[in-house]
This record gives sequence, structure tokens and C-alpha cells, in this order.
Amino acid sequence: MTKMDAAEEIALRGLLGTLNQDLGTALGRGWERAMWAAPRHRFLPDTIWLGDDLEACSRGTAPETWLRAAYADAPVVTQINDGEDPGEGERWPSCSASAPSIVLRMLDMLNLLPQHRVLEIGTGTGWNAGLLAHGLGSDLVTTVEVDPALSMQAAVNLKNVRLDPHVVCGDGSAGYPSSAPYDRIISTCSVRSVPPRLVGADPTGRRDPHPLGNPLVLLRPAAAEGVARGERLGAVPSALVVHADAQPAH
Repeated sequence: MTKMDAAEEIALRGLLGTLNQDLGTALGRGWERAMWAAPRHRFLPDTIWLGDDLEACSRGTAPETWLRAAYADAPVVTQINDGEDPGEGERWPSCSASAPSIVLRMLDMLNLLPQHRVLEIGTGTGWNAGLLAHGLGSDLVTTVEVDPALSMQAAVNLKNVRLDPHVVCGDGSAGYPSSAPYDRIISTCSVRSVPPRLVGADPTGRRDPHPLGNPLVLLRPAAAEGVARGERLGAVPSALVVHADAQPAH
């Protein structure tokens, strides 16, 4: 368990209670332990942006508001305008930490087993990769982030809670063949279509489930290689999930 002060422990316990209620089932012990080992607030920057107007909230000047946002079951904007200062111009979110209930729902869909090797597309803050690394072991988790600043900070966040998955800065739509094959693929970034290289076939010939989200869709590879069919499972705000038991195409 990562060292936390009393206020942080109370906030996390409150979130766990909310999740157990909202998800309609008790949170698995493994994910609960992971949330204590990789607490969400350790992955958020000192300044976050709240509300429709994306007002800056600093941990230094408004610690209670900041901590309340960190442990609300809601997304938190962690970067605006690709890290550039918008001045008096328009603000738009360029990175966010997904709502914890969405994160746990996506992880549950992975149906992970011990020794599963996972590729994550869209590292963001690194929290999702941290939960996976705690559950599976850091050596079984590879996470890819296109933004160099986010990738670097995520790696720092992970090391600060003594987790060390393989953090790669690059284009996740191409997968990451160097660590393949993967048993599962999960994408937490928003895309308009499924990158073809993420719909691959396992070299053994097995055909296993792929989920994709935004809206959340469960994909299963069809008989033809590189083809998948799916069904809508519901909307996922500002996040896409791909979950697969197949090796991305090289």
C-alpha cells in the first residue's frame, strides 16, 4: 500500500464505497488492492481543470477541492490545449483521467488471467497502467502514449508508486510489436475507427474477444483474418477501449 495521509485515505475509502454501489457488484479484491497501491491522486498533476469552463484548480491553493475532484467518480481534465498556455483564448481538454467506474468497467471486461500480457494504447496519466501493473506484474504490461510530455510524466508517476511497466512514447495505432504477442489490448484514447493493426490474429490460430469503446463496443474477431464484428455495450465519455486476446499485426 502506498503511504497516504488521513484525508487521502478517507477520500479513497469514499470512492471505493461509491464504486461498489454504482457498479452494482462488489469491487474485486484484486482491483481494490491495486487502487490502494496506485491511488488515483498520485497520478494527477498539481493543476487540474474543472467544470465546463475548465477553470484551473491548484493543489497548492485549493487542496480540498483538488482532492475531492481526485476521488470523485468523474473524469478529471489533466491537460488543456496540448500543454500550451491558451492565454485568454479558448480552452479545450487534451488529456483527462477517466471516471474510476469507467476504468474499472473496462478492466473488468478484459477478463484477465495470471500471466496475461497486456498492451495499453493511451497512457495518459499512467493510472490505468498502474492498476494493470499491480494486478499482473510490471513486466507483463506495455503502455503507449503519443504525447512525449505525458509519456514522460506517466513514467515518473508510476515509479513514484514503485511500479515499472514498459512506457513507450509512440503512435499506438501501430501497436507495439516489440513486446508482442499480447493476450489483451486495451485502448483508453478516443478514436473514430479501429486501427487495423489492432485487429490481428494470434499466431496459434485462436480467435478471442476484442472490446472497443466510445461508444463501448465488444469486438470479436471473425473467421477472416483482420476482420472483427461487435456490439454496442454503452457510451464511454472521452475514452475508447480495445481489449483483445490477439497479437496486433506487425
